[in-house]
Amino acid sequence: MEVHHHAHTPRKKWTHYFWEFLMLFLAVFCGFLAENFREHQVEHKRTIRYAKQFIDEIKLDSALYNTGILFVTRKKNAIDSMIQAMALENWKQTCYWGIYMDGYFVVKFHEGGFAQIKNSGSLRNFQNEQLTRLMQEYINLRENVEIVQSNLAEYYDKYLTPFIDKNFDRQFLLYSDRGDQHLFDSIWLHNPIQSKFLSENKNAAVEFKNMLINLRESWYLGDYYALLKKQSVELIKLLQQEYHIKDSGNSQESTVGKLIH
Repeated sequence: MEVHHHAHTPRKKWTHYFWEFLMLFLAVFCGFLAENFREHQVEHKRTIRYAKQFIDEIKLDSALYNTGILFVTRKKNAIDSMIQAMALENWKQTCYWGIYMDGYFVVKFHEGGFAQIKNSGSLRNFQNEQLTRLMQEYINLRENVEIVQSNLAEYYDKYLTPFIDKNFDRQFLLYSDRGDQHLFDSIWLHNPIQSKFLSENKNAAVEFKNMLINLRESWYLGDYYALLKKQSVELIKLLQQEYHIKDSGNSQESTVGKLIH
């Protein structure tokens, strides 16, 4: 009868298990670091993409600020001229400037870029405190401008435009809209029915003058547009520096600004 003896396997030292554990730990840890690095790279690229989109949208909006500033300046001058004409009871000039009263300018802001940054949680990836502060200031000011524009549009729709419809002859307003004083003078001179507008209704004249004064005081929108323009330049510069974005130089005029008559 044969007797089989089990082969004697020497016991492994504790250091062997330690090194096996260490190698396994390092493998898992390195995998974690690699995955974390990959996710960080993905987040960084996404942040850069959002930053580029935000810059493009700021440029589009910025192109409208100049238009808004010019419009407000002309509006103030027209209101001053009209108030002076009414004070002198110069109803022809009152009529001529009347067309400039019945219109307002609205900037329709692009909101996709910042909305994506905020909704996706990517705002936390903007580590530059100066940049995040300026971004928030810019957005807050933009929201305030939207409120002012909305209130101004409501004032026109509810009060000023109905008043003009009731008290002004839009035939003359149509001609004055062309900006041709000589043509307007000719129409006024040869028209057999010259409307005296507010000359026969002093209460209406006072009411309209007060409306114009209130309207003029509300046109601090021009200051808002100027501040937005200044902030947009600083914001674009910071975003480009932070994420090494080259200036494409494509500052296009947007069609979303509305000049409403």
